[in-house]
Amino acid sequence: MSPRTWILAHRWPSAAIGLTLVVALTGGGVLVAVAQPSPTPSPAAPSPSASPSPSPTPRPTPSPSPSPTPVAVRCPLSGLAVADPALLELTPLAVQVENNPVARPTRNLGNADMVIEATVEGDTTRFTAVVWCRATEGLTGPIRSARYYNVDLWQDLHVLTVGFGASIGSLDRFAAAGMPYVNGITGAWPWFTRYGPNRAPHNLYGDIEALRDAFGSRATLDRLAVRAGVLRPPFTFDEAAVLPAGRRVDELEIRTNRTWRIGWQWDVSLLAWRRLDGGVEQIDAATDQPLLAGHVIVQRVTEEVVYGDPDPAGNPRRLQHLVGHGDGTLYSHGMAIALRWSRPTATDATAWTYADSGDPVVLPPGVVWWEIIPIGASLTES
Repeated sequence: MSPRTWILAHRWPSAAIGLTLVVALTGGGVLVAVAQPSPTPSPAAPSPSASPSPSPTPRPTPSPSPSPTPVAVRCPLSGLAVADPALLELTPLAVQVENNPVARPTRNLGNADMVIEATVEGDTTRFTAVVWCRATEGLTGPIRSARYYNVDLWQDLHVLTVGFGASIGSLDRFAAAGMPYVNGITGAWPWFTRYGPNRAPHNLYGDIEALRDAFGSRATLDRLAVRAGVLRPPFTFDEAAVLPAGRRVDELEIRTNRTWRIGWQWDVSLLAWRRLDGGVEQIDAATDQPLLAGHVIVQRVTEEVVYGDPDPAGNPRRLQHLVGHGDGTLYSHGMAIALRWSRPTATDATAWTYADSGDPVVLPPGVVWWEIIPIGASLTES
């Protein structure tokens, strides 16, 4: 007999299941059940008379919240923006740089955050370049020996002196005060080298970036950094600062002896002071740019001639008395403004005030050149 197949279909009423059971009876008497999904019914066409469903009320798209404007990190020594804030985790260095015509041009004074200039033997001058917020380019120098006033700069600002040697009298003062000091002439320091066409001692330079990278890996340097302390900036900066009225000055010249002339010339196009030495503009060899200052601060101090600690040529050295009080002048934005300075003890920070009002000095951002000169030095304005 030919097999026959019987098919029975039953639909479950449950819409949640939605299946149809198909049962097939084969010629062999075997029932086969197959569950099949029920066909989805076609939606009924809307009645022409039915009211249309109301459209949903559109909701305004919320405007994205504006991203907060990043706040610029400012250098405490100049008030200028810091390109690499990681530099502020390093130790501020006070690098001794020579100012002698046979050693010029200097390198990286233009990258310092502050430059301090003071008299040495013969009332010639030497620079202390404070390096912290900006990177130097290549070698820095020429680097020369530290002087008596480095003790005062350390106690006042908490910076770490970097130099190449010092006189017996200076070393005695450093030891008596417990002053930390990176001395390139002693120890296995690899960051100093002879460079360029000048003869010794005017050709000693330092790789300051390599020196800064060595902190954290050299225990000796780390101990010096701890002893140097936390930086104590000498001036306050504010972008909204308003300077008191002063007299107009386009150029100033300082004579520390009969032949040594240093000066500054106001450049209104740059809003900066151009550095002059002997009437000649000075260029930084590392940047090939003129040496500029946003502010020049002159501090007049009592100076002592030290005869018992001569330099190699037999010249007596100079000792500045930076503890006490006295007069000063701020040269800023083409103006001269009278100041007063006060430092009661060696551990105090120097306080600067405007002479007329007695208010603390607050400066607009800009690199400061701090000129420490003896009371008897000549200063002319034009």
